[in-house]
Amino acid sequence: MSAPLLDPLPAPATGRPPRRPTVRRVPRLEPPYDDELPEGPLRLVRQREELPFEEPAPRRFDHEIDFFDPQPTPRRDLPDAKVWATRFLQAVVETLAGSRPSAQMQEWTSPAVHAQVVRRSLDAQPWSAAGVRPVVRSVRVGEPADGVAEVCAVVQRGQAYAAIAARLEGFDGRWRAVALELG
Repeated sequence: MSAPLLDPLPAPATGRPPRRPTVRRVPRLEPPYDDELPEGPLRLVRQREELPFEEPAPRRFDHEIDFFDPQPTPRRDLPDAKVWATRFLQAVVETLAGSRPSAQMQEWTSPAVHAQVVRRSLDAQPWSAAGVRPVVRSVRVGEPADGVAEVCAVVQRGQAYAAIAARLEGFDGRWRAVALELG
């Protein structure tokens, strides 16, 4: 005969039988699947609602669009907002630094934004140091409505950094800057 593999635990000196070990389940590390949730009024987990991100919100206008006005363009008919915004903001900082003529900005901007860029480029204090070409380092784009992109960017001007924000709207098949904030 062979010896038993596990010897029973010796009885404690008190004379009571030894306690059996307690088995406990390991706590769950992940939330339950939908079909594992309890039913009834005490259900604490809220059902997920579908988020309305398939179609963006419609764009609103201050006045009714006339046939001869620039026609709004939906997002699906516009180029990639991040690529276009990076090029546009690079052109803006080059204009402000004096290395690009402001006339090149006319087709990309509304009249108010173009006037703002021209006015800022003619200021006595240059936007960047002489001989230093400003460079757009990073661009973030959010699209709050169909055919609208809100853009923010970080620009390096030599040793200093600045922020730029712009609102782009799609008109006549292309993006156009309708607001610009220079930091």
